[in-house]
Amino acid sequence: MVEAPLEMQKSMKIPEEHINQCKDAGLPTEGNAAGNTDFLDLRGENQSPGRLPSGFTARGIVALVFSCISGVLGLVVIAWYGMAEVNP
Repeated sequence: MVEAPLEMQKSMKIPEEHINQCKDAGLPTEGNAAGNTDFLDLRGENQSPGRLPSGFTARGIVALVFSCISGVLGLVVIAWYGMAEVNP
């Protein structure tokens, strides 16, 4: 978060190379997030992707089961190793 953006704009200068790269890529260099000079007009701004479907897929269930099995086996091996006798 910038507490004083207007003060920051007074002391900072964006290098011309950065502005040229944006222009070459077809990106706006002025305005709000949508590139509009009317700061309340957000038509054309990037939209977030849609929601993920609810529930698990078959691949997700298989991955969860194998992750749980490997976690439990890992704990069993740690316990087995920890209870083994120490031979000097």
